[in-house]
Amino acid sequence: FGRFIMKIALLLVTSRLVNGYVGQNVTLPCSYESQSEVAACWNRGELSLRHCKNLLISSDGHKVVEATRASSRYQLLGRLDKGDVSLTILNLTEADAGQYGCRVEIPGWFNDEQHYITLHEISIRT
Repeated sequence: FGRFIMKIALLLVTSRLVNGYVGQNVTLPCSYESQSEVAACWNRGELSLRHCKNLLISSDGHKVVEATRASSRYQLLGRLDKGDVSLTILNLTEADAGQYGCRVEIPGWFNDEQHYITLHEISIRT
């Protein structure tokens, strides 16, 4: 019988709270450290095990995949080539409050990173 090696994979999951104001722009942070540029996607709500099911926007590692952009209000303005895939939401509304997920597709089995950001306390700035 051959020797079997079992590897336990740990999925990196982080969570943060971000506050925003109606009519302003807000940036939800997401970045990764990798030797190469990798694909990433943003999701509204919980991420699935393999992809973004409520897709808002995605990147192929070099540029935004325009066909995936759900609204022109969703922007990836960071340095994609440096691992900054933070989501900027333009002109916030109260309906934007809630949970967002960023999935970074690190090559290899079970290496993906999941970052959850709760956009909270969206209020009118006085």
